[in-house]
Amino acid sequence: MLMRRVKLTRLEIWWQAIVFTAISISVIETPLSLVFNRSVEKWHLILESFIVVVMIVDFISNIKMRKRLRKQMKKRFHFVYKDRKSWIDLSVIVDICSCVPIDLILYPFGLYSWIRYARFFKMVRTLKIINMIRYIGGFTILPRLLKFQFTVMCAIIAINWIACGWIFIYPQVDGGDIYTYYNKALYWAITTLTTIGYGDITPTSNIGRLYTMVIMFLGVGVYGVVIGNVSRMISMADRYKEQTREKMHELNIFMRYYNIPDQLQYTVFSYYNHLFTKRLSDNDVKIISELPNALQSELQTYMNMKLISNVPAFKECTHNCLKDIASSLKQEYYSPREIITKRGEVGNEMFIVAHGVVDVVVKGKGVISTMTDGQCFGESALLEESKRNSDVVAQTYCDLYRLDKENFVEIIRKHPDLLKSMKRVMAKRVSDRKS
Repeated sequence: MLMRRVKLTRLEIWWQAIVFTAISISVIETPLSLVFNRSVEKWHLILESFIVVVMIVDFISNIKMRKRLRKQMKKRFHFVYKDRKSWIDLSVIVDICSCVPIDLILYPFGLYSWIRYARFFKMVRTLKIINMIRYIGGFTILPRLLKFQFTVMCAIIAINWIACGWIFIYPQVDGGDIYTYYNKALYWAITTLTTIGYGDITPTSNIGRLYTMVIMFLGVGVYGVVIGNVSRMISMADRYKEQTREKMHELNIFMRYYNIPDQLQYTVFSYYNHLFTKRLSDNDVKIISELPNALQSELQTYMNMKLISNVPAFKECTHNCLKDIASSLKQEYYSPREIITKRGEVGNEMFIVAHGVVDVVVKGKGVISTMTDGQCFGESALLEESKRNSDVVAQTYCDLYRLDKENFVEIIRKHPDLLKSMKRVMAKRVSDRKS
């Protein structure tokens, strides 16, 4: 499908949800007005106005999206992409027809008798919602809330149409409460679709029996699809939690089998707890390992950006500055009691703690401070030629990221604001120590 090839932003995806909701309301309301032959009221006109506005905005946005596709194709393949969907294409005709405000045109002229027949014209929006379902189904990734919304709305539309079909075959003749009659039709539709069939509402004509048999056959398939989709969404929501439990269970069996010391067990479980709470899964690298190296490098940069975005010196940095810093970071690992930086040496790098605990040790005073996930040390080495005044020692197994002075100099040439930000942070740190 044409539109699936265009990369959509989150705002565009949520807009599609609004369009889908507006069309769904129209597709639910129109057959109800037909089978009950309801007169047009003010709330009908307000609702129709809202739906038409959404349809017009969506039609304009679809035109812009097609233009964007052509530009993408021209940029990638160096030729002008000719859209297969022309102005006389069915989907475009459906979009145009969906924008026509039938009720708003006929009502001011008092053509009330024509409004009932005009409602058949509004049924063309059903084709648009079918197209929307195919379109949205083409997305690989959708927010969970949207998936749930689409599933529920499709189920409501289907049940409403089946109930309206029953009312069309057995119309209300006593002039009673239409809401009660519609409620009974919905009750019959749901009990038939779910194959429960209490038998308190039964068909009494040949066409009614044929209609019921068709709905019974459809119900078996539809009921299975709905239950399957709901179950799949629930299982997907708990998938990572289940994987975490299995991983920790296997790890616990491993520790007990090989009689691993308690302290080492604590360190290992602590590390895995960090992975499961701070990252998407237990192995971010494995997730992107099948991608080309260039894409892996780009994704690793954004993973690093998430890490450094809360570092005080980098909080005020622009997106491009953060990206340059993240791409310059180098990952290093340290074992407990391993020295990371030595007192008296000239520093040429700063470190950011991704995971673990490090101690800042001053001779004669012992441990003066402890740093953990998201904190950094050694910034002064990037700003001035000075010797380190303390040792930094790994207290646990540590995962650190290093930023070298050479890369830092290149970054501040492009982003001078970074230097000002780091100087402010360093000045504040010195002031806090004196106070």
